[in-house]
Amino acid sequence: MTKTIIPAVMLVVMPCAALASAPADLFRGGKIDEAVTAYRATIGQASAAREKAMLHKELGDLYAEKDQYAEAADEYVAALALDHGFPTTERIRMAVAVSWANRLDDAIFALRAVVADEPDNTTARTHLARTLSWRGDQPDAIAEADRVLAARPGDRDALLVKANALRWQGNSSQALPLYQQILAGSDDFDTRLGLAFAQLQTGNKQEATANAAILKPRFPYQERDLKRLREEIENTTANTVEASYTRYGDSDDNKADRFGVAYTHRQGDWSLSGSYRHFTVNDTVGDTYADILDAGGYLRLAGRYGVGAGIGVARLDSGSSDMNLTWRLNADADVARGGVSLSLRKDVLTDTASLVENRIRYLSAGISASQRITQRFTLFGGYSWRDYSDDNSAHDLLIAPSYTLYTGDPTVRTGYRFRYLNFDRQSFGGYFDPNDFISHQLFVSVDWQLDRIFLYAEPYGGFQSFDRYGDHTDDIFGGFSGTLGYRFTKRLTGEVNGELGNYALGATSGFEYYSVGTRFAYSF
Repeated sequence: MTKTIIPAVMLVVMPCAALASAPADLFRGGKIDEAVTAYRATIGQASAAREKAMLHKELGDLYAEKDQYAEAADEYVAALALDHGFPTTERIRMAVAVSWANRLDDAIFALRAVVADEPDNTTARTHLARTLSWRGDQPDAIAEADRVLAARPGDRDALLVKANALRWQGNSSQALPLYQQILAGSDDFDTRLGLAFAQLQTGNKQEATANAAILKPRFPYQERDLKRLREEIENTTANTVEASYTRYGDSDDNKADRFGVAYTHRQGDWSLSGSYRHFTVNDTVGDTYADILDAGGYLRLAGRYGVGAGIGVARLDSGSSDMNLTWRLNADADVARGGVSLSLRKDVLTDTASLVENRIRYLSAGISASQRITQRFTLFGGYSWRDYSDDNSAHDLLIAPSYTLYTGDPTVRTGYRFRYLNFDRQSFGGYFDPNDFISHQLFVSVDWQLDRIFLYAEPYGGFQSFDRYGDHTDDIFGGFSGTLGYRFTKRLTGEVNGELGNYALGATSGFEYYSVGTRFAYSF
């Protein structure tokens, strides 16, 4: 979030007689603790809400004069809660300061109150849109900016807010013409900075570099933003090579070693990738292996739609080294505060020796959607249908609401997952094929980044029930998955990952299982 320059009339601290009082003189003289104590005593003695509100505002103004926005925000929020009768310009000015203190929810509440009173107040609506975008509510931010532009076409501030919101939403191709429209009128740092970021995100590194060279920062926040742009330009790579290894084992004596290498090339709105994976799997009967080679691509359309496709070949050592064609088709779209995705896939199962020996292949079709209902509450749902080569099929439903308890480092989320899975029959194919499988799962996830170290951890547990081979099972389950990584250089990243548990759908074969692995990625 950056402090966008607000028209000067909004930033002037309005003088009033009370600011000439002894506490204000103490504050300006550097005796801040004494001044605050005096203000607190006066506020405590005041009987009228209006008087208390004015004193909170005066103290907030003094903090704002010294750019102490966190302290100013406390006073402004208290003042606005006590009295809604401040002049509109003052209410907006206080809300701006509150937003600069990163009290985004409080600032949005105050600005929405102004807009409710004065729907045509474009200054309040523009900063409401800006603050919404800082909070991550890009669809709402764009909607508010569009309301301003409907009344005032070509409004620079509203255009910039909309362009930034589109870029932060991942729609840089739509943001580019808006940045260019603003710069056609006159140049400014924030717009050209946004243009450079958008150019970088759409693959035009050369133009982004040229625009970065033009930028001349005047304020500390601009210096920080320019430094970040230059770092992203330096770190922008078109190619990534990665190598991975995973060891898997379960309570039915299945063991597997999985090796993989992959290459990805990204250019603007499209990417191409290819991978090779080798599986060495064994059980109590013997050893076997599988090799999968595939390639594919992805294209982003109009900033909000995506399509992808891939094709591959799998060789299964099932006595005759069968060659099997694999393929995938997928599409996605940004919708409201989330997105929808579709997939169609033909693949093989290679998790255990029995699956390779039985040459189990499947065709799956699925749809999933996610929506951020509020800033912290997200709802995910998905359904898939699978048709197996051993004359079996399954319906699979997942519903997963989650709530963000804490944002930042770490980011902590908690949630619930409901899963329903039902197969036509038990086929003895070597995979877990229950009837009327139902599970209720609670989880907590922690995502933490500290300098070069990054960590993800997710413990979970719940209850599962199902029928299989004529037996009914009710069971409590639990598990853990996690990743610990380290950025050795700007180009090279390494990580270790692991998972274990007794959740029946945690592994294809449906047993108690564990997996541990490592992955290295190099970008250039």
